[in-house]
This record gives sequence, structure tokens and C-alpha cells, in this order.
Amino acid sequence: MKLEMATFNVNNVRFGERTRYQGGALEVNKDELIQLVLEDKRILSAAVEIVYPGEKTRVVKVRDAVEPRVKVSGPGCVFPGILGPVETVGEGKTHRLSGVTVMLSAEYEPTVLSGTGAQSSGIVDMWGPAAQLIPFSSTTNIVLMIELAGGLSEMEAHTAMQLAEFKVGRRLAEATVSQVPDELENFEIFTADPALPRVVYIAAASLTWHNPHSGVAYYGLPIRESLPTFIHPNEFLDGAITKDMRIGNGSRPTTWSWMSSAVVVELLRQHGKTLNFLGVILQRTRFETEFGKEVTAACASQMARLLGADGVISTRISTSGNNFMDMMFTVQACERKGVKTVFVTPEWGGKYGDEMPLVYYVPEATAMISTGSFERDVLMPRPDRVVGVGDCESVQLYAGDKFYAPAGEFTLPASFCLLDGVDCLGGMNLTCEQY
Repeated sequence: MKLEMATFNVNNVRFGERTRYQGGALEVNKDELIQLVLEDKRILSAAVEIVYPGEKTRVVKVRDAVEPRVKVSGPGCVFPGILGPVETVGEGKTHRLSGVTVMLSAEYEPTVLSGTGAQSSGIVDMWGPAAQLIPFSSTTNIVLMIELAGGLSEMEAHTAMQLAEFKVGRRLAEATVSQVPDELENFEIFTADPALPRVVYIAAASLTWHNPHSGVAYYGLPIRESLPTFIHPNEFLDGAITKDMRIGNGSRPTTWSWMSSAVVVELLRQHGKTLNFLGVILQRTRFETEFGKEVTAACASQMARLLGADGVISTRISTSGNNFMDMMFTVQACERKGVKTVFVTPEWGGKYGDEMPLVYYVPEATAMISTGSFERDVLMPRPDRVVGVGDCESVQLYAGDKFYAPAGEFTLPASFCLLDGVDCLGGMNLTCEQY
């Protein structure tokens, strides 16, 4: 499977009379995008705004963000199973708009009012302390704001929000179809030098079987009672992995993060040079019994061994201690089978970084990379502008949380209140120094 990724760099985004891309400038027809979204009768109203890096703007009630992409050749479509039929993707040619996102701010009437299955939303600051903790302060974000009709189930609300965001993303990327890209990069797992170390990536998707959406979906199908699944890394780049749109805080990666997974992209780039990339094991975690954790760890590690892996890089996708245990079991199982493992994870550590960073530990976990703590307070200074759907005078980020006044200054209790405020997939460059 060979995928050509054509990159079109965006350095200027503005509203105009038609949607088009030319010479790094993206012109957006606001009315066209609104009409596209309102084709879905589950959506009562829609609006579009643009926010830019460095401006003192705060975006609230955020559910997700996505990079505009469109498949121009090859089987399937971007976001298969959602924007088109279920057809294996990851080959052909895909166009992407780099430096810009479609960011969704949405409201609906929830039917689940408490617990881990309740809706949540995130915040994005384009400047200030919070901007350093998220990737979206450095991108120009086209904010799609929608209000959903009443009487929808949780999954109907999820589907309506997802379709709106993905359709807008695809429409923007379509503006590049007849254009010459700034960059063209090939992603392919070809036959490599057998002397190179053989590496597999384990992406641990933290799931919950009892919630309306399990948290992560493969080709649009929420993964529930699943054992590890072996997939081609190019499938990530074409949007085969998506998220629960009802959960907008940083405890789960955005669609943008899944389709731009830093570890997947770098392993593909290093294939045939410094290593032999075998592929990705998508591992369902957060089993609620120790027995379930042992089974998924045994299965993932055995899959890695059968693939002939010399080494594993693993990441965990959640702020859950339950999920953390699953991955420690997996590290242990891989090491005991002779497969060297590096574990990439966010940590706890408390408000001041002086508490235990790990909630569980196995002696085989000797190579770990921290992507930063998510328990620190985050200062949110007063913005000049607040962007978001509906009444933004007061917002609640998740069930049971207090209300915040976005137009003022306040402090968030943790970075997981920010959209992608937890670096689950290793895409940020947070560091610390000891004095």
C-alpha cells in the first residue's frame, strides 16, 4: 500500500465570495459552508468564524478539530464508513491543507447527565499560558458553530456533529484538487533491509463498553469488546480512526491528532532508513477486570512476537489509571517475550510535579518517555474575544464541574480541560528542567 500525501501550506485564511485555494491563501465562502451543514435537519443553526495564532481569542464549547483532507485517487474516501462506504484506505493520493483546522463548537440537549458517559467540551486559547499546551494555538482555525435540534439520542448527536465537521473539512480540501502541491511525500511499507531493527507501534485506545460511544471508532464503528487489531499505518492518515464527538476535553485525542499521529508519521519516515516498520496494533484497553487486562496484554504482545518485532513503541490514549494498568501489563508481556518496549505516556505528578507520576508500575518498564503532566493548574487570562456556539457568558466543561465565565480571567484545575490538552500521542514538545 502506497499513499501519496500532497501538502498545501496555508498562510492566509479569509472569508470571500467563493471557496478556493491559491498560492498559500485559502478563501472561504461562509454561506456555502453553512448551507452544506444545514442540509442535515438535525442541525438548527450554523455559523463560521476564523481565529488566528497570537490573537487574544478564546474558543469555547469545543468538541473536536480536524485537518481538511480529501482523497483524489485510490480506493475509498477520507473518513471511510462516515463520509462514504467502508473500503480499506491508505493508498492512492490524498490532499491536505496544512496549518489550518476545522474546529467544532457545538451544543445539544444531553440525555446522559453524569458519569464518564456524559458530554464534555474543551477550551482553546490562541495566546497566553494555555496556548503553549495545545497544538491549535499555532494553526489558523475555522470554527464551525452548530446548535442541534432537541430530542436526539447521544449517538444521533455524535453523528450529526461528526458529519458537519468532516463535510466542511472535505469541502475545504477539495479547493486544492486542481492545484500543484507545495510538498509530495510517499508513505509505504516496502521490503526493507532485513538487518534493520523490526519495530511495531501499539496504540492503546482506552474504551468503555457501557457508554453511548466507546470513545474510539475504526471505519466509523465504535470499538467495544475487541482484542488487538493489526492495521496499516496509512489508514491513520486517511481518517480511519475517529473519536467520540461528545467528549471535547483533553482526556481523549482529537480527530486531528489521530490523523496526524506523530509516532506513526515518524516511523513511516524512518522505514527503510533506520528501522523496519511492521505496522500498528490498535489495542483496546481499559478492561474492568484484571483478567481482561491480562488477556489483552497477552494478545498484543503475542501479535508483536508473531510479526517478528525486535521492538515496540507504545502510547496510551486516556488520562485513566485503568488504561495505564493495561499498558503496563502490555509492556511487561512484550518484554517477557523478548520484545524490547518503549512506553510513551502523559503522567500525573500533582499540581507541583512532586507527587508520584505513575499509578502503577512493573519492573520490566525500564524505557519510558513522559509527554508532560496534565494535573497542573492553567491560568486563563482575559481575552479580547470569545468565540463559540450559543450563550458563552458561562460554560461548564464537564458534568459535575463548576461554571466558568470565558470573557474573564480564571484558572483551570488541569490541562485536560483544554482541547488536546493532554499529549497522548506524543505530538507536542513539552520539556522540563531541574535546577
